[in-house]
Amino acid sequence: MATTLRIPPLAVTGRRSGHPLAPQREGGQLTAARPVTALRVRKITSLTNRRRNVNVKSVYGLDADGKLSVAGKAQMLRAAEVSHLSDGKVAPHPRSGCVLVGPDGRTLAETFQMGQGGLPAELIAVEEAREHAKGATAFLNLEPRHGIMASDGRAVEALVQAGVSHAVVGLRHPIPGLGGHAIDAMRQAGIQVEVLGSAAGASSGGVSAAEAHRACLEANEAILHRVATGRPFSVLKYAMTLDGKIACKTGHSAWVSCGASRQRVFAMRAISDAIIVGGNTVRRDGPQLTTRREGGHLPIRVVMSRTLNLPEDGSLWDTSVAPTLVMTQRGTRQDFQNQLRARGVEVVEFDFLNPGVAADYLASRGCLQLLWECGGTLAAPAISDRVIHKTMAFIAPKLIGGEEAPTPLNDLGFVEMTQALDLAEVKYEQIETDLLATGYLPTSGGLAAAATAAANV
Repeated sequence: MATTLRIPPLAVTGRRSGHPLAPQREGGQLTAARPVTALRVRKITSLTNRRRNVNVKSVYGLDADGKLSVAGKAQMLRAAEVSHLSDGKVAPHPRSGCVLVGPDGRTLAETFQMGQGGLPAELIAVEEAREHAKGATAFLNLEPRHGIMASDGRAVEALVQAGVSHAVVGLRHPIPGLGGHAIDAMRQAGIQVEVLGSAAGASSGGVSAAEAHRACLEANEAILHRVATGRPFSVLKYAMTLDGKIACKTGHSAWVSCGASRQRVFAMRAISDAIIVGGNTVRRDGPQLTTRREGGHLPIRVVMSRTLNLPEDGSLWDTSVAPTLVMTQRGTRQDFQNQLRARGVEVVEFDFLNPGVAADYLASRGCLQLLWECGGTLAAPAISDRVIHKTMAFIAPKLIGGEEAPTPLNDLGFVEMTQALDLAEVKYEQIETDLLATGYLPTSGGLAAAATAAANV
């Protein structure tokens, strides 16, 4: 199990060359992507342009019994919500949001960190609140980076200098060497800090605290899984008919799901570092694997193929749209590899290629979250290799039938129902005519299990 986590600086330009995995050209040669460290973060005073009042008696989030108050829960839930506002604008990173509430119960600022290396949400909040921050309460969905390892102390320093009196932290920072440092620093500076999910918070938090803590876990499920497993958080997405088919026997699959479900997939792509498919998907569907959005983050498109039996022309080879990385086995079709490289496609060879090798390689390049949009031939070994943490299944009210029509998963080798993989924390959501079912595989065990595992790394 990995004990360190390296995530490269993230670009915010929204340009197609801005992805940390995107190769750059110098004198006609492909080189590693340049780090981008200067990030600008948009300030927001109030996303709704109105002040929301809270109970002044419990303005810092705890009632007389030490439990998270209704007002405090609402503010923490809001901090988790605000932390998502960088989604799709920059490459995935630990989500950090801050809601600053004044002593009179007014919301002074709602801010978020745009990307790794950007201005801390706490710093932006106190700059926005100015003198009104004195005596205020900061609701933070994630503990700020602080200390020698973080090479950063701006968040805590800003809160202390502004005279913030209380802080409610939804989640200790899961990266080893960062957890607890900012909390300790705030307490030493005289700020009263409550941590949801801590030993003290768990005994006094009540149901409302548990709900708020859950929202904070969900906001950072990617970093929790990355730390706990040593691999990028991997989501397997597929769309199938009510009888479990992802395409007709001819391979035709446009479209299984409704338009609203496909929009959800585009949004999921926008918060992933990479989208992974196998050779069958490339040959059958000729996918673009883009976010269908102007500007913002563009994930790298990854094709896994041991044989490189791939079409010579296709949307994926147009790297002016988005970067493409092809993974294959050493020595395979060198002429075709050279053709791809000449078109700006990065090709990486491995002695033996499988989903575990691919995930570990992408982890070494700093990936935080992966979206697997492959068919059953690649999805089954990805599950067997314990790469997949979560499934995202869109179920359409359609019937195809037929023994030859493909299903989401090929053979996993199970011969008894007792071997079936039980999903944890399953959720169902109706999206127009479709049903979206999500759940965590045993590799994850669910958010609570991932959080516990990350805390013990």
